[in-house]
Amino acid sequence: MKQVALIHGWGGSYAATWETAGWNAALRAAGFDPVGVNIAGHGPEGGSHDPADYGDLAGDLAQKLPKGLHGAIGFSLGTKLLLELEVRNPGANGRLVLGGIGDNIFAPETIGPALVQALRGVSGEQAPQVAALLAYAAKSGADNLCLAAVLERPANPVLPEGRLIKAKAPILIFNSRDDAVAQPDARLRAALPHARHQLIDGPGHVGLPADRTFRDAAIAFLTH
Repeated sequence: MKQVALIHGWGGSYAATWETAGWNAALRAAGFDPVGVNIAGHGPEGGSHDPADYGDLAGDLAQKLPKGLHGAIGFSLGTKLLLELEVRNPGANGRLVLGGIGDNIFAPETIGPALVQALRGVSGEQAPQVAALLAYAAKSGADNLCLAAVLERPANPVLPEGRLIKAKAPILIFNSRDDAVAQPDARLRAALPHARHQLIDGPGHVGLPADRTFRDAAIAFLTH
């Protein structure tokens, strides 16, 4: 059976992001074997509270992925890591479905400091994006101090256009028009001119993995 990896976003986990939304059953029904991993510092297993220990999130992910993947599906931070692995070793992870990523890939994580404050228990008014990401993170059972350390890590991955041009795998970029984190995505699309692109109404950022249209499009892309 062809293996497909599922990589969650910041604050999430394989179980909370993909399993609860029915991706495992849908992939198996389509003839795929889902492979679930957690990004370093995520999930109930926790990890280091030292930001320096997250200096190469993509390298850590590469060690967890089996060789010979048919494809991989990412969301948000997970898509950044899959793209980093793609430019390091084009085609190694098969067909790539990249959800919840846009031109924010070229910019620092601007809401990171507000998230860190909240994770460390500093009270204050929260912007809607911050509140939504914190709610997403709360479902994963992660250690808040681990998640804060991931946000405070040395900048990585860093993916300017000059590196993205190395990407050769078939790619689907899938986004929501209402995604205040990932939109716009025109610059990313220009940097990956061979990628397919689909934009839908409705789910916003954290709601994207639970959207059936996203799931159906991802499976269709992996099937052909």
